[in-house]
Amino acid sequence: MTAPEPVPGNTSRVKTQSVRMRAAAILAVPILLAFTVPPFGFLASFSLPVLAARVRPRLWPRISPATGHLYAALALIGLWLPALLALVSNGRIGSEATTWLVLPLCAPSGAALLVPAALALLTYLAGLTASVVSRSPLPWVLGTWGAPMAYWAASSWLVNFSCVA
Repeated sequence: MTAPEPVPGNTSRVKTQSVRMRAAAILAVPILLAFTVPPFGFLASFSLPVLAARVRPRLWPRISPATGHLYAALALIGLWLPALLALVSNGRIGSEATTWLVLPLCAPSGAALLVPAALALLTYLAGLTASVVSRSPLPWVLGTWGAPMAYWAASSWLVNFSCVA
């Protein structure tokens, strides 16, 4: 007796979903590192455009490569613009909350370390999930822009930095 043949549409759909989930996970790794491992995470986040170009056909098949590169550049800009503005303006503009991820002179401790990173990652993952479902990179970019804002919002409630001078 042989096993019944799988329904062609079902296996194809399951395989496609599995491939898309792996592609989304590839985009999640640099952001996880960006908010948890300074300054390596900052450097690792620069792989985001390369990884986005690699997974674009699986996640956003309807957009052109040039448009994909534009969205990837916007995502990277949104991720680090608040911190870089704070660095170059001595804190007058931008968000100082994420600057320690770029230049780790003072680091948060305790819950101030974990909670902002978790909320930033959740914000990013919400955008990435919406992007996978909608097959559009715009929610992914919005999640990337929202992640440092979520980090800033959480860290403004949990002020606990330990500086080593």
